[in-house]
Parts: sequence; structure tokens; C-alpha cells
Amino acid sequence: KEVRFKKQHIIKPGTKESCDELIRERKITGANGKDKKKRNTFIISTFDKVKDICKRRQHVSENLYRSSEKMDILYCKLQNNETYKGVKIKKHIVIACENIENVLQPVHFDGTASVWTELYLYLD
Repeated sequence: KEVRFKKQHIIKPGTKESCDELIRERKITGANGKDKKKRNTFIISTFDKVKDICKRRQHVSENLYRSSEKMDILYCKLQNNETYKGVKIKKHIVIACENIENVLQPVHFDGTASVWTELYLYLD
């Protein structure tokens, strides 16, 4: 789960921020494993910084935790089932954390409705 989360959601600062390239290189697909994923969010940070969100415990609900500071994210949305359009924004993020080998670790990026609504305005 940790490896999948890293592959699907973490890009180190300084990485080229092309949605098409990132999604292709990392082989990110839709739930069925074949179709293109409709949207994906990349957190522009290190895995350790994202992992710290689980430790700081700004609890949202159940296993969801919110970042204490705004983070750079790259939101990618599939256009015409062909190419991705990306928008870079700075937002608080919410992630799901699970206990893996006695350490709380991020396993799922959980976007809030307000973030997605705002992003659709940028991308449509």
C-alpha cells in the first residue's frame, strides 16, 4: 500500500510536472487496470513529509488526517479520454493513514469536496 501510494501520489520537488508523462511513466490506470484514470492528484513533496501528516494527527474522521500546512499539489484531469490537463495549487491535504509495521503511514489521498469543486472550475 505504501509503495502504491508513493507511485500514485508523490512527486519530489523539482520533478517535471507533466501529467501525461507522470501518469504514463508510473503506469497509473483506472480501477479496472486498463482504462485511463479520470483524475489523479500528485503531492509535490517527499514521502517523509507526507508521512508526518499521519504523526501530527490533525484528525478529520476515522483514519483521515489533514496537513497542518498547505502543500503544493498537481491535479491532473483527463480531457476527451486522451490527454491530461494539470493545475498546480497550494492546499491543505487530507490523507488516510493505516498502521503498517507499527507505524502510521499514508495509504490513500482523500480530496475534499471543496477542493474538487474548485479544481473543476479551473479545468472545465
